[in-house]
Amino acid sequence: MRLHFEVSDTGIVTSPQAPDGNLRDLAESEYVAADDVIAAEALRLMLAELIADGRLQDGVPESFTRQSASAGLDLSMSSQRLESESIVERDARAFQLPSQPIPAMQQRQIPSTQTAFRPQEVVLGPLVASWLGVGELVLVRRVRVGETSFRQGVWLDWPSLDAWLTEQVDDVMPTARLVPTRSDVRSLTTIPVSLEEDASGSTWDELRSPLGVVLVMTWLAALLATIAIGVVLRIATNLAERRGRFVSAVTHELRTPMTSLRLYADLLASDSAHDEDRRARFVSMLRDESARLAHIVENVLVYARLGRSNEGGTSRRVTVAETIERVLQDQQAALKRTGLDARVRVSGGDAGRTIDVDSEVVVRILGNLIENACKYATPRERDEVEIRIDMSGQVARITVRDWGPGIPPRERRRIFESFHRAERDEMRADGLGLGLALARGLARQEGGDLSLDDVRPGASFTVSLSLVAES
Repeated sequence: MRLHFEVSDTGIVTSPQAPDGNLRDLAESEYVAADDVIAAEALRLMLAELIADGRLQDGVPESFTRQSASAGLDLSMSSQRLESESIVERDARAFQLPSQPIPAMQQRQIPSTQTAFRPQEVVLGPLVASWLGVGELVLVRRVRVGETSFRQGVWLDWPSLDAWLTEQVDDVMPTARLVPTRSDVRSLTTIPVSLEEDASGSTWDELRSPLGVVLVMTWLAALLATIAIGVVLRIATNLAERRGRFVSAVTHELRTPMTSLRLYADLLASDSAHDEDRRARFVSMLRDESARLAHIVENVLVYARLGRSNEGGTSRRVTVAETIERVLQDQQAALKRTGLDARVRVSGGDAGRTIDVDSEVVVRILGNLIENACKYATPRERDEVEIRIDMSGQVARITVRDWGPGIPPRERRRIFESFHRAERDEMRADGLGLGLALARGLARQEGGDLSLDDVRPGASFTVSLSLVAES
């Protein structure tokens, strides 16, 4: 606040902060510094010029009556007036004569105290904000004391008030500003100003505000939570689906050899096994089915151990040529049964170099690839399986290819998934759908890889493995 003031009906501006005459001498000697009184006097003169330039817009009609002002009476002043009236009545009752008769000589005329002590009536109107000149804000009210009416008010320091108000909303509206207005449409409740957002502020400035940072962090947290929930649900769904496929595939694959084992065991125990040829055939079938059962169980166990280190186990490194020879020996029965010939071609390098991978792992990888060729390469253009060896640098690339129907384009993306089998192979051949997933997992576990080649016709897979550095 800059100055408290009063304006009489004749336009004279006075202020209790700038007294004159004896009151000024008393104020400067006891209460305030002379410089403060001089500064207040300067403000009073400035205010008088502003009021003289234009009518003071206090929002109070000139025809101020008691009825129009009663709606805005100050409650404290009303209670003060009532309290004054009660004091007068109490004093009047104190000076009333006693009820018993008084001798005439003792009687005297007592003045009417009710008239002598009655205070003047004070009526206050509401404080109304108004603008003087450019950017000068005052709060003014109409006052009536008895038959005299005048206006009281306070001259506000609008720049300081503007800065304080905008600071209160800086965290919500960092680019907002208060604009003086004489319209009640968008003005604040008490002060005739409107709160406007600065359109020149950039979006980046809004985001850097405290509220912007909180909103951005909240949305990011909600987005991350949504993504995390989606990922968890997808993983849980995939896990449940894979578990169901695993149980179904293993149950189906184990049922066939177990049924065969029981059947041939019953035949051996019956009278049908007295013939030596039949006995030999039954024993051979039992051996084959038990080997098949052992192979299924071993594949499942190896797949379950993927990703675990082989600490404590034995590993043996052999040459590429020795590895290929052992694989062909293990798969000889399957190749013969399906009428396929295995052809080995070395396109580059020396097949006598040693693979820097456990030989059992390499044999299992290549064995699964050849088994798949025997199962699914029907019908085919050539009755052969090509094993091509390419030695370059410190990597051995071994490719296994057949000339069967190949892999449908829609199945190429999922061919390495666990327990996945192409639709056309579901009814044509047995298997867990685990061979390619197991082969790729073993290759990557040993630092290599297994990939599907783009060839026509047939299917071609290439396994890349590290070689032992030459001394």
